Amino acid sequence: MRYALYYAPRPGSDLAERGAAWLGRDAVSGQAVARPIMDSLSAERFSQLTAAPACYGWHATLKAPFAPVPEIGEAELIATTQALAQRFAPFTVPLRIETLAGFLALRPADGTASLAELAAACMVGLAPLAQLPDAAAQARRAASLTARERALLARWGYPYVFEYYRFHLTLSDRLADPAEAERLATLAETHFAGGALTAEIDAIALFVEPAPGAPFHCVAHIGFDGEVQRHDH
Repeated sequence: MRYALYYAPRPGSDLAERGAAWLGRDAVSGQAVARPIMDSLSAERFSQLTAAPACYGWHATLKAPFAPVPEIGEAELIATTQALAQRFAPFTVPLRIETLAGFLALRPADGTASLAELAAACMVGLAPLAQLPDAAAQARRAASLTARERALLARWGYPYVFEYYRFHLTLSDRLADPAEAERLATLAETHFAGGALTAEIDAIALFVEPAPGAPFHCVAHIGFDGEVQRHDH
């Protein structure tokens, strides 16, 4: 079982509903969601291009998936995250559609310093409760990394932290065909109101992967005001 700390829009918000519809799945309710009709892309192909982000749920990573240390349970993860969250005040981030490392994502047009600070706090604050990947897993990943990224992986269990952190709500798998990527970006511009959306950052979402390869679902939104909104399935 793995957990992760994410930014996930509050249930019922415009950004939450548009994201769930794009991925065809609501990670809070666990239910399938009707996807938008894509005139220039078949439903089957659209599903293929969004399969990986759909499995992880509509989110932006703050602390990447990790296995808790053996003596730590969900209650301790929530309590630690609650204490951490109360150190922050709500803020908003305008979003736009961009290509990042070959895939489409909603990325911040502003507010990146506050997001990086929040992600760093999540990484450091939960580190005592998280196991590091085993040596074999680290070795597999390290092959394609820079020396600095390998050092971050060894210390924190994930290479894209601190100066390498990039807040993003993933919209697709990596896109090899430039024409298809352009077509999907056009569809995303329409679906997400031309990217003219705002993320309300007022909580940290705890997600869980109940079994290897199973879809992640949202356990709770843990507000900056200390309130914990549980989502039971």
